[in-house]
Amino acid sequence: MRDILTFVFALSLMVLAMPALAENVEQSVEALKDENSITRADAAMTLGELNDASAVEPLIQALKDDNNSVRSESAKALGWIKDKRAVNPLIQALNDQNWDVRSSAALALGELNDSEAVDPLIQSLNDENSSVRANVAEALGNIGDEKAVDSLIQALSDEDPRVRYQSAEALGNIGDSHAIDPLIQALKDEDNSVRYWSTVALGKINDARAAESLIQTSKEDTDNYVRNAAANVLKEHGWA
Repeated sequence: MRDILTFVFALSLMVLAMPALAENVEQSVEALKDENSITRADAAMTLGELNDASAVEPLIQALKDDNNSVRSESAKALGWIKDKRAVNPLIQALNDQNWDVRSSAALALGELNDSEAVDPLIQSLNDENSSVRANVAEALGNIGDEKAVDSLIQALSDEDPRVRYQSAEALGNIGDSHAIDPLIQALKDEDNSVRYWSTVALGKINDARAAESLIQTSKEDTDNYVRNAAANVLKEHGWA
């Protein structure tokens, strides 16, 4: 009986809050048209936090704002709302002149998890900005389409370690065994984070071909976190 009363009480609070929520959405949508760019950017961020589908179309329009921060915050907000209407506009935003907007669009597409974004994201793995490339790799890992595997393997050789470790993590999320040998090679990367996420990825893919290299990593890697990660993978799969 108590559970039923608790549910009814919570539902009543939600119903009472709905008019206030709608009012906040309307106010923030209106603020997207404010002459002050800081106000517009704050409004986009607020709309993402409110997570109301009625804000999707205004936020899509805000992707064309003349201010970089407004476009970036609008892309982030669309990722939080996760409405499929935003997929194509966010794909277009991958070509924005500003790297921060492209970076936010990539992450948002990862949140939307739509296969239509895979090919454009693969192209964006060649973006001139390393932060964009890293977020693209993360997005591809979130979507989990095997079509991205070859490009993510290539990204394991990126000059920026963040791109390399995001690519390793993405390959682990996708779980394709074609990534085993490249990830084994990445266990020798100079960057600790790359070696750590390559270890975790090999554990997720769960292919015994990685056992010997992981045993060596568990004993010889210079970083304690990497050694422990390798030891945990070996224990989990019974390879040690």
